[in-house]
Amino acid sequence: MVNPAPPSAAEEMKMIVIPDLLSPSQAGMIAATLENGQFCDGNATAGNAGVELKRNLELAPDATRKQLGEQVLQTVRAHGEIASTAFPANFSFPMFSRYDEGMYYDFHTDAAIMNMGTQNPVRTDLSCTIFLKDPESYDGGELIVESSGGRRQIKLPAGHAALYSTSDLHRVETVTRGVRLAAVFWIQSHVRDPAQRTILIQLNQLCRHLHERGLPKAERDLASRTVHDLLRMWAA
Repeated sequence: MVNPAPPSAAEEMKMIVIPDLLSPSQAGMIAATLENGQFCDGNATAGNAGVELKRNLELAPDATRKQLGEQVLQTVRAHGEIASTAFPANFSFPMFSRYDEGMYYDFHTDAAIMNMGTQNPVRTDLSCTIFLKDPESYDGGELIVESSGGRRQIKLPAGHAALYSTSDLHRVETVTRGVRLAAVFWIQSHVRDPAQRTILIQLNQLCRHLHERGLPKAERDLASRTVHDLLRMWAA
C-alpha cells in the first residue's frame, strides 16, 4: 500500500476573505470613533524592521482602543467562519491603523509572538485585517499577500476581512487619496500546521455542502466525525 503524499506547499492555506466579519454599522461606528482618536507613529511597533519600511499611524493604547478592541473581539469570537477556518486558541488584542496620503507598509512578515514576556503571549499563526472604510473613499491602500500559491491583492468593503498566514509576506500599498482605516489582530490556532488547517477547512466546506444538498444524515455525520477526529489528533 502506498501512503498518500502530504499536502504540498501549494496546498497550504490561501488567503480567505470573510464578508461582514463586522456589520456595516459596526464598521461605520468604529471608523467614526477613530476619526477623533489619538494616533501614534506606527514605527513604534516596527520591531527589527527599518524605519523606511513602515509609514503609518496606530491608535494609542488608551481607553478608546480598549473599548473598540473589546467590541471587535466579542464579534470575532462568536463568528462561525473564524471558528471553522482558524480553529482559534487565542487572540491578540486588536490594533487600529490609519494610513493618510503618502503612507504605506512595505513587504514584511509580522512578529512570531505577540505580547512576548507577558501573561498572554500569542503565537501568530494567522493574521486578520478588517477593512473599516469602503474602497471608494480612498485610493491605494490595497493589501497584497504573497504566498506559495501566488500573489493576491485586495481592497475590501467596510467590515469585510482577510485571513492569511502570518508567515506570508504582505504589504499595504501607498495611499494616494483619502484615509485607509483597518483593524488588525493575530490568531494562535489550535492547529499549528497550515497544511493540516487546510485539510480541516476543506472538510468543513464539505460538511456544509452535504447539508445544503440534503444528503443522508449518515453521510453528513461521517464527514463531521472525520473533522473532529482529525482536530483531536492535530490540536495542540
